[in-house]
Amino acid sequence: MNMPASGTAIKTRLGRAAVFGTGFFSLSQIPMMTLIIPLWALDIGATAFWIGMAIAMRAVLAMFFSIQAGAIMDRLGTRRVTLTLGLLGTVLVLLYPVVPSIAGMLVLQVVVGFLHLTCWIGAQALVGRMTKGEPTLMGRFSFLATLGNFLGPVLAGMAFHHFGAWGAFGMVSIWSLAFVSITYAVPRSMDNGAAAKVTMLDLLPQWSHYAAGFGLLRVPIIGYVIIVSAVLAGTYAMRHTFFAVYMESIAFNRDEIGLIVGCIALAGSFAGLCVGKLSRWIAPHWLVLIGTALATMTFSVAPLFQDFWSLVAVACATGVCSGTAFPMILSVLTRGAGTEKQGLSVGLRATMNRTASLAVPVAMGAIVGATSLSIGFFITGGTILIVTGLMGIVLLQILKSSKI
Repeated sequence: MNMPASGTAIKTRLGRAAVFGTGFFSLSQIPMMTLIIPLWALDIGATAFWIGMAIAMRAVLAMFFSIQAGAIMDRLGTRRVTLTLGLLGTVLVLLYPVVPSIAGMLVLQVVVGFLHLTCWIGAQALVGRMTKGEPTLMGRFSFLATLGNFLGPVLAGMAFHHFGAWGAFGMVSIWSLAFVSITYAVPRSMDNGAAAKVTMLDLLPQWSHYAAGFGLLRVPIIGYVIIVSAVLAGTYAMRHTFFAVYMESIAFNRDEIGLIVGCIALAGSFAGLCVGKLSRWIAPHWLVLIGTALATMTFSVAPLFQDFWSLVAVACATGVCSGTAFPMILSVLTRGAGTEKQGLSVGLRATMNRTASLAVPVAMGAIVGATSLSIGFFITGGTILIVTGLMGIVLLQILKSSKI
């Protein structure tokens, strides 16, 4: 009599593990690509401006359609939608070496970037439904997601160093296939309540979805955490765009670059395991702000260092700070929006993040082109810190009005 119950419990645990596993393989595709793309762009003769444009292009479709994608997941089932997009990404990433031109790279970045980013939206929506925003569980999800961010770029950097572009993009394709496989293992029950049939109307952008998504900004704490999340995304974009370029300029080889970039995520993954306890002492909304500010400060000084271990230290410091902010962003957002609007709220966050991811690389590329790489780091980082400080003032006003 106990066997069926025991079998059900095991199946439930495996299903939960699969949900957490989607974080490991989805988010990591983004830093893998943002490591490879600048190096690939250098190989095909791109200037600093076009490198910035190449990174920015991955955010174009996501900026306009992330809310729609989240709404579609809420309606049609997150698991179903994410599986489809993951399969497309697995195949299309192999086209980069086939079209070794700046124009071809930009077009692929628009499409593949959207697919990878939307799969990450799906992973966040799945874990939000399962955990309901509990800080400790979100910390564990963050640990796995950022641990993937460590291993993925390291493997991609090694593949690029030893096997060239085909090896690097092939590694991303294998990683994407692993994501599809683990998403397939997510229980179908996660899509309970979703529409059984898909119509063309379900896929077309609808004004009601955007109105509902941006309407969430009227909730003070959601508006606050969405904007700070976009600020942190600006810091991510800054380091993903020109950190690899900076290290290449001071004669690091590509497997070393992959290792250093991966250290950001490795440090952040362990920070994620600590946020549950830390949130008992410091409110999650303050952890979001503090972690974002410190992550920007530590990373902006990277051009002051040139040896391997000092850059590893910079990477680890940045990772700890951003790894503290990231799971708290997910926790605050999930609790503020409620589990029934997970796709919509994550889509809204992705829209704002992608706006920052589009603006920062283009702006930094222009600054670097007009000045120097180091000055580009300092000016971009300083601007992000100013915005972070303004959001601190906003948070104080929200607290004063007792709306959180």
